Amino acid sequence: MEASLYITQPNPGQHLHSWYARLLATSFRGKMVVMYVHEPSLTVVLCKGKTIQGTWKLFIHRMQQLLVRFQFPNDFIAAELALADGYTVSKTNSKSMLSFMNQLIFELEYECGRFGDFDDIDWDILENRMMDRPHQTGKTWRDYLTPLEYWRRAIGSDDTKRAFSL
Repeated sequence: MEASLYITQPNPGQHLHSWYARLLATSFRGKMVVMYVHEPSLTVVLCKGKTIQGTWKLFIHRMQQLLVRFQFPNDFIAAELALADGYTVSKTNSKSMLSFMNQLIFELEYECGRFGDFDDIDWDILENRMMDRPHQTGKTWRDYLTPLEYWRRAIGSDDTKRAFSL
């Protein structure tokens, strides 16, 4: 899989279609991570590796683990995984998205450096923190949203009140 210049249209009912990817340096020599960021929820999935092609299968697996950890509805997870081959990893010229991703890179590189060894990094903890990280969605101080709140609004219902919790 290679980053495309333009995002294709998702299949009807597909939520996890569009992703951006950036390479994340760690404080450990030669050890890199591909950071996948979902548009528009800003959900983050982290994969050890240096390329989209080399981390694609791991990305799908880690994305599934993230959804399970946050108790997304099983039918949602199954439907999204069935459509995973249609996901798009794209380049962006959006200044707001680039700014957001640069801030994530800064935070995650710092967090990786706090571990004693590359193999000690707990990727689940880092992804969990990113699910609760607010990002600005508008112009006022009230216009903030976390990826977790995005998903509660997008697919949550009265039947899934206990979903999306750790």
